Amino acid sequence: MRPWLFVLLVSLSACADDEQIQRKADAQSIRQQIELYHEGLRRAFRGKAVDIEKLFDALFDESVYYVTYWGVSEPLDSTKARIERAIPLMSDYTSRLEIVAVDVSGDFAYAFFILRQSYRLNGERDEYLPTTFVFRRTEGGWKVVHAHRSADQETIANLLTAMSAAVTADTLDQRTNH
Repeated sequence: MRPWLFVLLVSLSACADDEQIQRKADAQSIRQQIELYHEGLRRAFRGKAVDIEKLFDALFDESVYYVTYWGVSEPLDSTKARIERAIPLMSDYTSRLEIVAVDVSGDFAYAFFILRQSYRLNGERDEYLPTTFVFRRTEGGWKVVHAHRSADQETIANLLTAMSAAVTADTLDQRTNH
């Protein structure tokens, strides 16, 4: 083999190794961001003082829309407000995060994970929530630019039952007050 060809092959191999090392480091960074975000939510839902604005801003790009498991796409400010309204109403919150996959390609990445959570909010809830985040590398680090959450049939059925009970309670309150 010619010496210059050998040097070229070794150089290319080293570059590929460096790229692989960087991809793994980026994937680990994304996993940590997701874990820190959910730890912040756990703390908030358990009554600890958490700045929800800072928690969201650390992970999400300001222009992101969050696609909820009930089929609504909402701007991030609506998601923050919904969570802030729920915090004082929730109790007995527990959650477990299962990160299934994180992959990085250049300045974009995705993470797919399952959030399992249970809590009391107008009755007991157990939720199984497959979630996908799409990330873009920015000057400030990795930011979520798309968020999509799904749910299994049982989670959706529980949500519909809770909504029905709330509507029934509101109707009874209105009849009682007239």
